[in-house]
Amino acid sequence: MVTDIFIGDIPLVDGVIQQVILLPEQVKIYFQTEQGDSIIFSLEQVAAVWDRRSAGQEIGGMRTVPWSRTEAPVRDYLLAQVEQGELSEEWLSSLSMYSFVSSWGDHSILDIVASEIRTQRQ
Repeated sequence: MVTDIFIGDIPLVDGVIQQVILLPEQVKIYFQTEQGDSIIFSLEQVAAVWDRRSAGQEIGGMRTVPWSRTEAPVRDYLLAQVEQGELSEEWLSSLSMYSFVSSWGDHSILDIVASEIRTQRQ
């Protein structure tokens, strides 16, 4: 049975990303907490993904920032997508970057630019 869960109630530290599945405009991340609970993160209206071999890695936490406060290369990429007609201004304004941070350092192992994140317990 799958039930919705508030993201703040998930103990992320030392949990492991089991699998990352890329779908059109959606990313599903299968995650196991240190306590053994299975969680699914569903990111909707995905505009970009940068995965640094995240499957199988422990995470130390997650950061979320609006697209306009991301680093210059990310902002430039998204603005180029608007100029090319791949993203609308409205869609761009709804985007945030969700970054899963390694437990072995303060660096991101998975960055996803999306409009929404939902979490479910499996």
